[in-house]
Amino acid sequence: MSSPFLYWERKLVRDPLYGFVGLTTSEDRILNTFAMQRLARIKQLAHAYIVYPSAVHNRLEHALGTLSIAGRMCDQLSVTKRDKQIVRAAALIHDVGHGPYSHLFEEPMRFVNGEDFNHENVTKLIAEHDPSMRRALGKIREEVLNVLSGDSFLSDIVSSSLDADKMDYLRRDSYHTGVAYGIFDLERVVRSVCRIHETDRDYVAIEEKGMEALESYRLARYSMHTQVYEHHARLIADDMFVRAVIGGIQSGTLSKEYFDASNADKFVPKFMELDDNSIEHYIMEHSTDQSRALIEDIRSRRLLKRAYVLPLTQEKVPNPLRREKLINMTKDKVQEAERKISVEAKVEPGRVIVHLQSITIKLYEKFEESIGKKEKPILILRRDGSVSSLDESPISASLTPIRRLFVFCPERKVNAVKSAAEKQFQVKSTY
Repeated sequence: MSSPFLYWERKLVRDPLYGFVGLTTSEDRILNTFAMQRLARIKQLAHAYIVYPSAVHNRLEHALGTLSIAGRMCDQLSVTKRDKQIVRAAALIHDVGHGPYSHLFEEPMRFVNGEDFNHENVTKLIAEHDPSMRRALGKIREEVLNVLSGDSFLSDIVSSSLDADKMDYLRRDSYHTGVAYGIFDLERVVRSVCRIHETDRDYVAIEEKGMEALESYRLARYSMHTQVYEHHARLIADDMFVRAVIGGIQSGTLSKEYFDASNADKFVPKFMELDDNSIEHYIMEHSTDQSRALIEDIRSRRLLKRAYVLPLTQEKVPNPLRREKLINMTKDKVQEAERKISVEAKVEPGRVIVHLQSITIKLYEKFEESIGKKEKPILILRRDGSVSSLDESPISASLTPIRRLFVFCPERKVNAVKSAAEKQFQVKSTY
């Protein structure tokens, strides 16, 4: 009986979506660093498990899935053996900079380090300042970082409108939540990707024969956002967690050494102590303020409730200047609205949360709207050899961003807060 290993594989890892993910010796070394294994303790979808109880999958399995798809894309695109090695390593470590509860932790990180800071900055710092990761990446470290932070053909495979990252997380998140929204024809999409050269460099595109599968991919991304990623119960749990962490920083019960990246050599080892469990334990052990109460409420599913919902549409807010003002509320304006509603409704400070929701799927932007942005619409290689984008798609032509304003509060204060919010925003709630 023949071995399931290919000549280059050092280890096979079971995966619920792909059966086996094969790893080379160098990839196995990367996988076994503390920085990578820490991702097994970080949930992929933060508090989505509150709505979908099986959504407790982690960043590590997503990293392995992204590596698997990136490798297949490399084969389809006929990249060199060395470039494939670099791309697969980049795919494997692309999320190593995530903090507890994934993207949520970027908000307190920005609170300390500035608005432009994100998990990609931390990934770079770990690759540069964690000795184990440096050794595991070896001679390709700089090239891997260039793929993760660059604007090149190889970068497109890991991070673009049509990349291994999105193709894995849509299917994986759909699988673990138990919904069908994220299912699309992965096989057809991967077998339809191609390389085109336009003006300055090569791009990852898709052949015209894969357009129907591509539309299902785009719809999957849109549906997962509206039904899973932006579910109102998940939103408020996420908001409560962020408030708890930032409140801990402000009160001094959470040490800034876990967040301040100005000294990378000190920051990286402290940051890597944090995962979903350790940050909650730290807050529960050291905090006696509102931060602890918020974490206790999340753990017991005592979530703040919707008191006010306002779709930011022309129908509900016909005055365009007022609508634009609400859509573009700054953090200071949001906090000011929260304070006024709290006072009016006689709710303790910090227990009213205003959330501005905006669901904008970048894959549906027209090409000219994406100029200067990292993520651009997908390019199509037509049968006649011409190149176009999906601007003419009937989906693209009719879709506009979904924007809503939510106000959350304790259940016992829903009526009072609803009345105060209607007074504050001068529009009756649709909820």
